Amino acid sequence: MSSSLKFSDGRALEYIDNGVSSKSALIFHHGTPGVMGVWNTWLTAAAEQSTRAIAFTRPGYASSDRKTGRTVIEANDDLEELLNQLEVDNFVSVGWSGGGPYAMASGLLERCTAVHLIASVSPFDVKDFDWFQDQSSQSVEEAKISSESLEASISYKENYYTEIRDLTTEQVLSFQIKRATFKSFENDYIAFAEDVRIGLRDALTPSVVGFAEDEFAFLTNWGFDVQGIQVPVGIWQGLDDESVSPHMAKWLNENIFNSTLKLFESQNHASIMVEKRKEILNAASRALKPYDSRGGFA
Repeated sequence: MSSSLKFSDGRALEYIDNGVSSKSALIFHHGTPGVMGVWNTWLTAAAEQSTRAIAFTRPGYASSDRKTGRTVIEANDDLEELLNQLEVDNFVSVGWSGGGPYAMASGLLERCTAVHLIASVSPFDVKDFDWFQDQSSQSVEEAKISSESLEASISYKENYYTEIRDLTTEQVLSFQIKRATFKSFENDYIAFAEDVRIGLRDALTPSVVGFAEDEFAFLTNWGFDVQGIQVPVGIWQGLDDESVSPHMAKWLNENIFNSTLKLFESQNHASIMVEKRKEILNAASRALKPYDSRGGFA
């Protein structure tokens, strides 16, 4: 059930808590653009295994108020407030795509016990690394322009964002329907496609500002070095991903101290969220510290 928190600076932030009673929780970070609802099927699946799970919408999207000039590392301030208000003592972060940087940042918090990254982008400003490898010419152009300034990012996205905002469920589903495995996961694909459609609509209404701020944040310095992350990090990547190149996952694995990389044949940017959901969710749930009724960790 969706709700809203009021932060100390007066901003509102929307979130969903799957209702499982626990001081330990999975924290889900959505992609770019997006909102918390993209995790609906994951929240339900977590509840079915009695794992508390929380998703929230980053500032500037939907009903979460803007935080002008926000950076990736500063998202930890919002997360700390969310954890305090929802009485979460320890958590595991799961980030998809553009949510990956925020999940990594949360790995620096004391209460974080692990991070799981699904098709996550890597830092943009790394020396001797071709961030644009295997990307389409349009993606390269957009990233280069959007990294120049927030204004440039907004201007570029205003030329096409309505096409994404107005996608139908059938259009979202069309990218996966020809997969050989589609029939085996048909109901899950339909549910996920509907969540993606609604998420894109809400994220891009009434404007592209939240989208542009979110992307600009991960196309500039994140405010931390991934080599400083000490908790275990699971990296999950489809080899057929045309949105986030697998070489980003390989770079992350080489530069994060305690990481494990799993590469999947025939998985793309969205299919991994459906077909590998159970495997990833189980791994993330196992990383939570068990909490007993006496108020301590087992």
